[in-house]
Amino acid sequence: MGTHKSVTHGELMNFLLHMRERFETDEEFNLFALTEVRQFIVDLRSLGIELTMRPNYGGQPVSYNSVTQKLTQ
Repeated sequence: MGTHKSVTHGELMNFLLHMRERFETDEEFNLFALTEVRQFIVDLRSLGIELTMRPNYGGQPVSYNSVTQKLTQ
C-alpha cells in the first residue's frame, strides 16, 4: 500500500496552475509564472511586505551553490 501526500496550494499557486492549460509548453508556462511572481513581489512591497527570490543557477539546485553547503564540504 503506497502513501499519498496531500498537497494544498495557496490561492496564487492555484491560479497559476489553473492558467497552465493556456500554454503549449512548460517553458512558456514557467516564463508566465516567473513574470507573475515577480510582479506579485513588487505588489507586496507596496504593502510593506518584503520578499526576495533566489536566482536560478543554470538549473542546478540552490543548495549546490549555497555557501553553507560549501563550508561543510
